[in-house]
Amino acid sequence: MGRMANAAGMLLGVLLFAAGPAAAQDTSRPLRLVVSFPPGGGVDAVARLFADRMGALLSQTVVVENRGGASGLIAGKQVAGAEPDGTSVLIASNSMVVAQVMSANAGLDIARDLKALASVAPQAIIITAQPDFAANTLPELIAVAKARRLNYGSPGAGSVPHLLGVYLFGSLAGVTLEHIPFPGAAQALTALLGKQIDLAMVTLAPAVTLVADGKMKGIAVTTPERSAALPQVATAAESGYPGFSVSVWTGFFVPARTPKPVADRLEAVILKIASDPEIKGKLTQLGFEPTHIAGEPFGRDVAAELKRWDEVVDKAGLKGK
Repeated sequence: MGRMANAAGMLLGVLLFAAGPAAAQDTSRPLRLVVSFPPGGGVDAVARLFADRMGALLSQTVVVENRGGASGLIAGKQVAGAEPDGTSVLIASNSMVVAQVMSANAGLDIARDLKALASVAPQAIIITAQPDFAANTLPELIAVAKARRLNYGSPGAGSVPHLLGVYLFGSLAGVTLEHIPFPGAAQALTALLGKQIDLAMVTLAPAVTLVADGKMKGIAVTTPERSAALPQVATAAESGYPGFSVSVWTGFFVPARTPKPVADRLEAVILKIASDPEIKGKLTQLGFEPTHIAGEPFGRDVAAELKRWDEVVDKAGLKGK
């Protein structure tokens, strides 16, 4: 294992050295990390954690710019249309994939318009409720939903939590919950705290402190194993839905026309940061899995997800909605 880690570190060093001079990138201009959700959510947390390190490694000012809306399509279109010079980097989740396949006029073709650099920090989706909500487990929640009409908030129409709610409750459990879209996870959780909605389905990271402090309760998470940040919250798989597993990745992208040396340099920097033990520790504490995937295999994953979510959206009758 030690030899593999050393070899990976040497490879990243070679990529940084080789890509830097060849790219001849103008580091006098700020690098914009365009985040696909408002402040306070999981994608934003990763962006801010990586921003300072990227600035130091690139010898460049890095600015975090939140461009929330349409579950990532607005930010995605902005970066896709930016100059392909390495100064605009998109940070988005697979909610952007879902939004593209749901929309009749997305205005973005991820496979055509964007180049994948890396995927980092996957996280679970968590179902949360007020502390005094009648259910404590997923089976109890479904029983309540069968007895009375419930609603749930998500980080937006076309987000992974939105579609997961349709699939888990509608397709698997046979109950209908009203969907209430919000601009981001922080806004959905604020509405839950204010008792404006019954449930919130959001990425795990922004909910960790609220659940740990008892301000709301976690009913289930969607990853195969319980989160190290909230080990008391059961998985959907152990709550009556064996094999059920959905996670949300945090992906870095640049415009598709970005020259390879420029993209390679950025990819190497992102992977170097993601491999840092201090960063991995912070990610774990925040509720993320401290793992990462390089650009080429991540690009293949995105292509596969586009196909898979297209099938789910089609079966759920949500195309063009």
